Amino acid sequence: MRKAAHAMGQHRRTARRWRLPLGLRFTLALAMVPLLVLPLVGLRFTEVMTELARNERLENQAQAARNLAASLHERRDLFELGAAAGDRRAGAEPLPVELLADVVVDHDAGEWLEVPGRALPMRAPEGTIASVMRVRLAAARSQERPGRFYLLVDADDERLVLPEIRDGRRLAGDELIVEHGLHADSMRPLHVQPQERPGGWIAEIAFETEPALLRVRITDVDYLGSRRVEGEADSGLLAPVRPVAAPTHNDRRPALWADAVRGLARASGRVSVFDAAGALLAQSGRVSGDPPPADEWQSRLARRLLAATLSLRPERFLDDSEPGAMPAVPPLTRALSGLPAQQAERISAQAGLPAWMLTSAQPLWVGDRVVGALVLEENTGSRLGVAREAIERLALLTAAAMVATALALLAVGSVTVARVVRLRRQAEQAIDSRGRVVGGIRAPLFRDEIGALAESHANVLERLRQHQQYVGNLRGRLMHELRTPIMVVRSSLDNLAAEADPQRQEAYLARARDGAQRLERIVASMGEASSLEAMLAQSTLEPVDLAALLNACADGYRSAFGSRAFEVDCSVGEAPCPVVPEAIVQALDKLVSNAVDFAAPGSPIVLSLRRDDEANATGADRWVFSVGNQGP
Repeated sequence: MRKAAHAMGQHRRTARRWRLPLGLRFTLALAMVPLLVLPLVGLRFTEVMTELARNERLENQAQAARNLAASLHERRDLFELGAAAGDRRAGAEPLPVELLADVVVDHDAGEWLEVPGRALPMRAPEGTIASVMRVRLAAARSQERPGRFYLLVDADDERLVLPEIRDGRRLAGDELIVEHGLHADSMRPLHVQPQERPGGWIAEIAFETEPALLRVRITDVDYLGSRRVEGEADSGLLAPVRPVAAPTHNDRRPALWADAVRGLARASGRVSVFDAAGALLAQSGRVSGDPPPADEWQSRLARRLLAATLSLRPERFLDDSEPGAMPAVPPLTRALSGLPAQQAERISAQAGLPAWMLTSAQPLWVGDRVVGALVLEENTGSRLGVAREAIERLALLTAAAMVATALALLAVGSVTVARVVRLRRQAEQAIDSRGRVVGGIRAPLFRDEIGALAESHANVLERLRQHQQYVGNLRGRLMHELRTPIMVVRSSLDNLAAEADPQRQEAYLARARDGAQRLERIVASMGEASSLEAMLAQSTLEPVDLAALLNACADGYRSAFGSRAFEVDCSVGEAPCPVVPEAIVQALDKLVSNAVDFAAPGSPIVLSLRRDDEANATGADRWVFSVGNQGP
């Protein structure tokens, strides 16, 4: 009893186990999640192809810079007065300075779009590259306000964290310190408060007089509450590149440089020539900025979709140096040291296409002395106009295809769920609370798996209805068969109790025995029927020729009942069918025994086999055995 109760309790706990209610629509939605990776794969492929094109363009630019530098080698007349490097600041790297019409300190980088920048790699306290922030420096002079100097610090950051005082304790924040002065040991720090912008922060610093040396230091802290230092940047000493000096009356170089500049003007991008001290001697061309994006609603929608796609992945840090390595030396500094240099700086991304500032620098030689450097700069964003439009169109088509796919899958899922729910309701309504079949399942419209399931349910219900009718008819048959022998036994017993004559009592007892024997035969027949059903359920089907089986049984009956004539009515030659032959022989034996008992003397007993022409749901042939006789 304890074991049974324990097993029953365990079964109930198992039955009450919670199951995750996952519907078919939710499963289809989960199946569509991998489709979101396709735009990322496409954008990554586009980036790789753009990087390959960038590398090829950088090689072509380096070859063009070598060709241009070859025309300036051994030109003593051009570098006669600027060959000495004594004016160059020791340990300071040249900082290119752009000349703009005017600069307004409004913390808007709109006028700085075409100004080449310098990337500052962020370093984590452990010496590894910090991938959460990207900083760009740019310097400019104003034509409207001569003598003034402007510095732009633009950072892509997760959030600007300002220092604050809380409970009498100062909490660290993002810091920007710009040091400036004439000498490295007498520089003055200037604490600058950046202004937050979407995706980062920006700072514009204006100097009344141009500083000889600059140094920019940045500290980035965690914005989640701990305020720990996540990254630091230090530009080192920077020396702004001096502008082209005004020509003097006896200086022959302006005319010579005018001829040289006409040769440099054929190059793509901007060509700058510096002397050994880092001063700008000549410049030709310009760095074209990114073309303005289209203002149609399709382009705006495509850009928003691409921005949302790019936000699904972390932005890669643009510095490809190894963790703990020193920052890359600018190309101008390397060229003034006598080494050719190349640099590709990622400055923006248009519709998922990255734009680079390509820089190639070549040293200029007079004899065995470096007298200057030639720098060739180009912005690849100026070439991305057509590609950007193609990417935007592709983004719209991809989004439309994904939306159509999602809607189609949801529609298929909704129709499938509706059909399954309809089938479940029909199955539940087909059987009432007392287990009786009171309804049916309508024929399906579609011949698919769900339609086959509906047909299977309909067949099951039809068999249940037939069994229910059989059980209902069995009750009436039993009452009809049992009523007569019961009445015979009862009346015989009543008469026996009232009769005193021994002979008549013996007659009533015989009648009672006949009624009891009839009841016994009915019970035995019911047992045999139950045994036959059990045997059919446990037996395996064998392929048998029913015509040959019928002829064999007829021969056996002729031998067993010699006084009777047996005829076989079978028009088919062969009748193969998977059956239980013992059950068929047993059924024929009972039918023939009944026919022998009730057939008229001299009349034949006919054994027949015919194919049933009634349609079968399984498509297999149905055969009918029958035993016929002529009664008295």
